[in-house]
Formats: sequence, C-alpha cells, structure tokens
Amino acid sequence: MLNYSELREIQRKEMESSAIVLLPEDFYRTVSELLAKRSGEAIASKSLLAIKEFENIKKIVLSIQAKREEKIVLMSVRGEREGAGLTAEERELLKELSSIIKKSRENVKSVWDSEDVAPAGSRRIKILKDVSQYRGLDNSLYGPYRQGEEQSLPRAEAEWLLKAGMAEII
Repeated sequence: MLNYSELREIQRKEMESSAIVLLPEDFYRTVSELLAKRSGEAIASKSLLAIKEFENIKKIVLSIQAKREEKIVLMSVRGEREGAGLTAEERELLKELSSIIKKSRENVKSVWDSEDVAPAGSRRIKILKDVSQYRGLDNSLYGPYRQGEEQSLPRAEAEWLLKAGMAEII
C-alpha cells in the first residue's frame, strides 16, 4: 500500500518531468484505500497531526492528478493514442480527448477544404463561356476564365457575368 512519502516522491517526479510518470494500473484505487484508512484514523484518534496528514495526502493526490491531466491533454493534442504508465481511468480520458480533438480538427479542415466557401462580399459562380481578361468596376483585372471553371468573384463582377449569360450561380 502507498504511504505519504511515496506519494510525495510521485508528486516530485510528476512535477519535474515533462513525461508522464509510470504509475501502477490501480493507482487511484490504492489512493482511495489510503485516504479511507487515514480518514478513519484521523476521526478515531481526533489527532490534529492525523487530520493534517489526511488533508495533505488529499492535496498531494489532487496535485498529481492535475499535472497528469495536463500531460494527457498535451498527449491528445500531439496525436498520441497510447501512453505507458497511464491508469485505466487516464487511458479512457486520453481516448475521449483524442476523439474530441480529431473530430474538431476534421470540422475545421472541412471548412478549409470546402469549395462552397466564398470570401465575404463575393459570390461563387461557374463560368459557362470563355471570358477574356477585363477590367472590372473596381478597376481590377479579372480573367481570363475558361468554360467550366468555378470562381469566387466580388458580387458586382459575378452579377455582371450572370446577367451576360457567361456564368451561373453554384
């Protein structure tokens, strides 16, 4: 069973290392048993020292847990799917975080990959006839465009090509 000094050593290693410290699979269950034992001793003895030790153990465990969670979040962001030394609860956390991050990245990527996205104030059109290069209403050069091309043009330019029968809205 774990004791106070072993927990402090785990905490020290966890704080000093950027890698996750190897812990036994049943670490949190063992900590729970230790806390239950120390709580019982503190209540039975009514000793201020025993109560302080119980409170300190809780703080150490919360500190270890917080640091490990931070490392697990970083692991999931980096795309790591397995972590040596993780407890069963932590492996599940890594799996769920990785899934959420993967889904989020796919959503963002779909925005970038979408051909239907046009810049604000522009219109997405498909060119129906070849169009020579021309100077637009804003004095910028547009084209040349070939039949079948899809373009994102300022609204005024797109409207002009639509009215001329040279393009259609996508």
